Amino acid sequence: MTAARGKNHRIKRLAFRTMPLVALLAALFVALLLVSGVQSDPQDSSGTGLNNSFIRVLVVTVFALVVLLWSIGYRLLALIRSVRNGTPGALLSARWVRNFIALSLPPALIVFFFSAWFLSSTIDSWFDVRVEAALEDSLQLGQQFLDTRTLEVRNQLRDTARDIANLQEDGELLRRALLARVRSAGPVELTVMETSGALVATANINALSGLPQRPGDFAIMQAVEQGEYAAAEPTADASLQIRVVQLMPATYPGTSDRLLQAIYPLPPDITSLAGSIEQEYHRYQNVSYLRQSLKQSFLLVLSLVLLLTILLAILAALHAARRMVSPLSSLSAATREVAAGDFGKEVAAGQRDEIGFLVESFNQMTQALKTASHEAEESRAELAAQGKYLETVLGNLSSGVLTLDEHGRVMTANAACKQILGLPAGQGEDFPQQRHGARALDDLTTYAPYLESFVAAIRQQVNRGRYEWQQEIKLDRQGAPLVLLMRGSRLPMTALAGEETGEGHVVVFDDVTILNQAQRDAAWSEVARRLAHEVRNPLTPIRLAAERLRMKLEGKLEAGDSAILDKASGTIVSQVEALRKLVDAFGDYAQEPRLSLEPVRLDALIREVVALYQQGDSCLVFDLDLCAGPDGLAADNGRLRQLLHNLIRNAKEAGGEGDIRISISTEQMNAGERNRLKMEIRDDGPGFPALILEQPFQPYISNKGRGSGLGLAICRKIVSEHNGGIAISNLAGGGARVTIDFPLAPGQFPEAKIT
Repeated sequence: MTAARGKNHRIKRLAFRTMPLVALLAALFVALLLVSGVQSDPQDSSGTGLNNSFIRVLVVTVFALVVLLWSIGYRLLALIRSVRNGTPGALLSARWVRNFIALSLPPALIVFFFSAWFLSSTIDSWFDVRVEAALEDSLQLGQQFLDTRTLEVRNQLRDTARDIANLQEDGELLRRALLARVRSAGPVELTVMETSGALVATANINALSGLPQRPGDFAIMQAVEQGEYAAAEPTADASLQIRVVQLMPATYPGTSDRLLQAIYPLPPDITSLAGSIEQEYHRYQNVSYLRQSLKQSFLLVLSLVLLLTILLAILAALHAARRMVSPLSSLSAATREVAAGDFGKEVAAGQRDEIGFLVESFNQMTQALKTASHEAEESRAELAAQGKYLETVLGNLSSGVLTLDEHGRVMTANAACKQILGLPAGQGEDFPQQRHGARALDDLTTYAPYLESFVAAIRQQVNRGRYEWQQEIKLDRQGAPLVLLMRGSRLPMTALAGEETGEGHVVVFDDVTILNQAQRDAAWSEVARRLAHEVRNPLTPIRLAAERLRMKLEGKLEAGDSAILDKASGTIVSQVEALRKLVDAFGDYAQEPRLSLEPVRLDALIREVVALYQQGDSCLVFDLDLCAGPDGLAADNGRLRQLLHNLIRNAKEAGGEGDIRISISTEQMNAGERNRLKMEIRDDGPGFPALILEQPFQPYISNKGRGSGLGLAICRKIVSEHNGGIAISNLAGGGARVTIDFPLAPGQFPEAKIT
């Protein structure tokens, strides 16, 4: 019973001591809310600036001030009695309060005077003459924009009226002309009407729109009398549009004048900004009237806040001094011992309050530090083992891995990194494998100059500061394309070495050259397939229609008209045939490989194809240097025949009208178990242009006026189907060279290599 009564007494005493502080904080919070209300309502109708919210601020602040004065007076009297009675710790508490007030008062005064000056300057800056001039200029700028835009559309409509003046009597042509103007010139609606307002023809950018917008009677009257009407008008959705009505004089005798109307919308943002500028201008004028009242109001509120802050500082000093003096010396001594490394030191807990909780927390902290020290030793050993494990994993990854420190130096680089980047043999052996061998990232370019763009890409991504990034780049590795997919992320340096701080980066990259090429091939094949499908269907009806038209009208026309008909229909038929050949080329490129592999003697096939050209074209001269056979070439005879035709035809078309000398040679190459057949085709023409050499097998790239751009792409596709390799180049003395190699062991084809 006694224990319960003592507990209730402590609770009442604690509530009695904390109640003034809680009331003070609540009053200050309400005062701040009311201050924000004063700031948001500077346009008080009374013109004094002391509106109802400001009066409430004064009442709440005075109430908080009275509560603080009563609480501080009570505590100061108690402290004075304790000093007179010689209570232990009273002098230290008094010194604590004095020092606390001495430290807190100067900053509060500095903040007060600076805030007062800042508020006065800020309010004065609100009413700068330049601000008012800027608002007025903004209003004038909006009006000038409307005038300029109106002048532009008036001139545009005059041009439109001149263009369609001769089409007024043909309704269909007039409607088409209006629709074309709507699509290209900018208006959302063009309408031709009689001077009475009767509709003649109209076109709207929105095909689902209803009837056109009819101009008002005043607009029609002004256009008829003055020749033109132009004005900005509001729309139903609160935006603006420009309506221009132009008089079109009659072009033929017996016809009447007509009107051409165009409606040009203005962006909704322009309307919104114009309204906002006008509203802010009026608001600025109203606030400017209350300038001095605002200064006085803010200064008064700031003074009250300063007084409340000082009183609160005194109250906090009294409370903190009494609660914190007694155990501070013990905690200070124990802290020095812990700082020296003695984590076993403990402080005896005294009273069970905040300071007692702090003492218990200090004891728990020392125990935690002791445990953490032991765990840190174990973690350091485990980290060393993990480092060895990570080094082994990185060494066996197929992806290249680079780690950079906070200064951009290379910390680690695995073996796959050197292999993918193609560092020359015998170089880069000293490239860092671990942290103590750090080298600058730019040193990569000393081993391989073509890695300059690789280094630049990493620098750019690191400088952007993103946490994670991904980028694909293309390099030219000694004449062969190299496509790298790079992914990077920030890397805390503590993950690499616990004794360092800062933030590095890790870069992981893969060689996706073959995958990238396969994706492009698939995309181009799909494009070719769709083009072939869409173009092939209408070709036959077009040709039949042209021939039927010539047959029907041939005997009914005069000689001159008949000749024109023959020439026109012949042109249609020839162009249809050219389109059919182009569609066939699309189909050849897009078709899925269905190879019929059989033993093929390449020398016999080459001689057979060359014989066809020798019989039909005397301007082609062939030099053949063919090896016999060879045996072991399994291929599709038809696809190889198409390959030879494409290459010979390309050489012929590139050579122009003169004689072309084409050399074809074959050679069997034995390299262990990888036996291959090499075929080389050369001509003495102008050679491949630079655009073709940069993207040798990219579809739809051609230097011929009527070329489809699929010749080399189809050749590459045929070679790839046979798991072969193909490369193109120019000869030093002039001319082009195509080199192809095929595997000779069926069923053991190596991966195709295309350069």
